[in-house]
Amino acid sequence: MLALASSGGWAGNDLPGDSLYRLDAPLTTQRGDALQFSDLVGKPALITMFYGDCKLACPIVMEGVKSIIAALPARDRDRARVLMVSLNPGADTPASLSHLAGEHGIQARNWLLAVGKSDEDTRGVAAALGIRYRRLESGEINHSTRIVVTDKEGRIIASTEEIGPKPDLVVVQKLRALLK
Repeated sequence: MLALASSGGWAGNDLPGDSLYRLDAPLTTQRGDALQFSDLVGKPALITMFYGDCKLACPIVMEGVKSIIAALPARDRDRARVLMVSLNPGADTPASLSHLAGEHGIQARNWLLAVGKSDEDTRGVAAALGIRYRRLESGEINHSTRIVVTDKEGRIIASTEEIGPKPDLVVVQKLRALLK
């Protein structure tokens, strides 16, 4: 079962009980860096899930996240964190995620493609984000698509299941307001 981290707090206070940044799910980024959700404290974020071998929805989700970031004023594009967590910890690795980032032209330091240590952690993250998935016999993963916006304390402020080249304007507005 995914546990909530006993965060030392943010600005001397504990994070809200509904904060995603309290999730205790160790991740490794495409750069090989260890990452905890608590490392995101202090900045708003766009968070979603995907898997590297996906040929259908995941590339569209990635482009959808890019379109949300592109819709922000230029000064804000590097200020929002993007976290995309793999649904496939058995196959995705920091090296494969780094390659995938390159294929999609993701160079910015604020973009984190990450993979969990276990299926259990991955399921916990998916549940917290409201993403449903199941592994098919073919190895593919059938999954819902959801992108969430968190505030600097990790509370979900907005979400969308609309993916594609045009960003969800409500998500863009909420993220823009958080970056002011």
